[in-house]
Amino acid sequence: MTKATKMKQPNSEVMLTPQQEAFCNEFIKDLNTKQAAIRAGYSEKHAANNAYKLTKDPAIVTRLAELKSEQTKRTKIEADDILRRLVRISEKTEQEGDYNAAIRSLELLGKHQAMWTDKSINETTVTNAFSTGNSEADIARDVERLKRIAAPQLKQHK
Repeated sequence: MTKATKMKQPNSEVMLTPQQEAFCNEFIKDLNTKQAAIRAGYSEKHAANNAYKLTKDPAIVTRLAELKSEQTKRTKIEADDILRRLVRISEKTEQEGDYNAAIRSLELLGKHQAMWTDKSINETTVTNAFSTGNSEADIARDVERLKRIAAPQLKQHK
């Protein structure tokens, strides 16, 4: 099997095979990686795996960013415009009593801010359980604490 030749795409700094370029163009349409891979000619059986690998390829990532930028210029719609419109829609529909539309607008605003994603915040406070001094009393207290910590473990192993 021969490898497809990578070619420089018009208005791009990226070298891609024709199939990779097709994947990028298909993906930008609906942001569905598996379907974009299938439409670009990858086998249905391995489409999900191929799509995953493609989206991790730095050249593909760069090309997708270029296409997204071109799409934004063509449509003249930017994220800030959409957010402003969602705020207006939310306020207006709430005033009119259409709470379903208001909630949906707020939901989309929250989604943009990643408010509904699971967040894991790890806070660790480390305090020194042992004395910092070197006096006999400090050392004796530290030894006693270590015995209390280790004693249950030592009993289990006997």
